[in-house]
Amino acid sequence: MGGVGGDEEVVKRAVPLADLSGVEEALQRRGDKGPLVEALRKVRPADVGREFSRYTVSDCRRVLEAVDDRRGAAMLRSAHPTVAAQVLLLCDREHAARMLRFLHLDVQTAILGTLEPEERLFVGEALTDDERRQVERLLSHGETAVGRLMTPKVWAVEQGKSAGDAMAALRERRDDVEVAANCYVVDAERRVVGVIPLREVSIAAPEAPLDDLMTRDVLTVNEHAERGDAAEIIITHNFLSLPVVDDERRLVGAVTVDDLLDAALAHVGTGLLNQGGVAGKVAAALPYFQTPITRVVRSRVTWLVLLFVAETATGTVLRAFEHELDKHVALAFFIPLLIGTGGNAGSQTVSTIIRALALGEIVVRDALRVLWKEVATGFLLGVLLGAIAYGRALMWGVGVPVAASVALTILVVCTWANLVGSLIPIGAQRLGIDPTVISGPLITTLVDATGLLIYLTIAMTILGMTAQPV
Repeated sequence: MGGVGGDEEVVKRAVPLADLSGVEEALQRRGDKGPLVEALRKVRPADVGREFSRYTVSDCRRVLEAVDDRRGAAMLRSAHPTVAAQVLLLCDREHAARMLRFLHLDVQTAILGTLEPEERLFVGEALTDDERRQVERLLSHGETAVGRLMTPKVWAVEQGKSAGDAMAALRERRDDVEVAANCYVVDAERRVVGVIPLREVSIAAPEAPLDDLMTRDVLTVNEHAERGDAAEIIITHNFLSLPVVDDERRLVGAVTVDDLLDAALAHVGTGLLNQGGVAGKVAAALPYFQTPITRVVRSRVTWLVLLFVAETATGTVLRAFEHELDKHVALAFFIPLLIGTGGNAGSQTVSTIIRALALGEIVVRDALRVLWKEVATGFLLGVLLGAIAYGRALMWGVGVPVAASVALTILVVCTWANLVGSLIPIGAQRLGIDPTVISGPLITTLVDATGLLIYLTIAMTILGMTAQPV
């Protein structure tokens, strides 16, 4: 069948695993700093930073003390923000300050945002008053808001200036500007009136007026908007950065494509956990080895308890058909097969719909079109799987009535699972609920109970009509 085997690429890591055995061996030598310094010279800072979640916090501090501040900052940039924050708390305050200043403001915000207010104050004292105010402004936004990701350190020039003035401003503020892919032209009220790519400014004649070079119809995003809104604009128009404005449309910063990529990857990871019945926000707050067992239990127990209670419906169905199952024992052979097939079909549909919703390929008003397509898909899959199930049942020697019951149930259950699997994510989206949080666990439980009811109802009808005991 299509979509299996040769059509799929083997999943592999884009970034090869670095050999950090020398660093790990040097960390075992507690009294001698020299081997650690030498080992760290031979590896990339980002590779070491990614491994911080596997090291103890004290070992991470030893690593940072064995490198210069710039390499230390690069390690913190690649580490999980929560781990980076805990390491900074353990570092000397002046050392922490020097490394923080090598990090972009959005990275500083991501790290400091994981700390409690009193802890943030301790680390934040390493920053200047202006830097602290900027960090606190970013942290005042919601976790999914564009304002939490943006940097206010952008290349902005007042209207009426020339290309030479813009380049001079960039050179003068080279240590302060973090986003220079575009030059934003602003009026006296700091409202964006134009944008010019760096390339065009740099090759223009110094005396060329910015008014003649800039694009006036500037797309902006509000600082309170969701990250997905900014990502959609950037992807649609192939931008490298996007200006962020406040409610008065004044320029307050910019968000870059790499900032949104980081956020998107984090969101995908959370969504995968949600679909597995794990509280994604709780589980993803810390790396795997840094997450306490009590937190792991807390992230999983809620859905497990709810699913456990919901699954008792399966037992209720079995009890209702207890007498018939006693007479036709062979029916029990196929219960795991039928329930599993329905759950798998529903999970495939849920995953497909959630992806399409996330990419904007479908919207809530497309519900009827989606429903029709998925029901038709489920029906065709049910015909194929039902034919296979019919032959397999006959090979077990259970008789034609039971085999027909299994085949017809497969057809109905696949159609039903696809119908429900398409409606749950769209319904959740319509109600303002994250589809990844509810869809996966709900489809599994719902299809289990209803699939069993469908199977036993069909089987009792067919067996009753044929009046042939198995």
